[in-house]
Amino acid sequence: GVSCVNGLSEWLRLTVRRDGKKHFMEFSRGVVQNREIVEEDGVQYSPMPVVGHTENRGTEVHFLADATIFGNVEFHYDILAKRMRELSLLNNGVRICLTDQRTGKGDDFAFAGGVKGFVEYINKAKQVLHPTV
Repeated sequence: GVSCVNGLSEWLRLTVRRDGKKHFMEFSRGVVQNREIVEEDGVQYSPMPVVGHTENRGTEVHFLADATIFGNVEFHYDILAKRMRELSLLNNGVRICLTDQRTGKGDDFAFAGGVKGFVEYINKAKQVLHPTV
């Protein structure tokens, strides 16, 4: 998940929009850069800082893979798009936006149907034995 990506990234920027608030947190090689420590009833914790207000909902994750760990880092858009499509199909009601900032190419994946929709998608060019139930 995002913890693994964070630990293997040169930097990671996380924006969360929910409950009318926009939260932002930035990491450098896994270490929080805009950490705020709050103490309440003798317990310390670090809330995700609120940086604004919004009517929107959703989460954005931007990162740069750490070349000191991976060496030559090259993302293949088609491989990532295939996986994002699968995740969107399997997580009913989730919209996933993929943008390749090198080329400007992008896709929005938002499918309904869950597992049934996924099976229909992977079988669309095949001769099936029986209809999807």
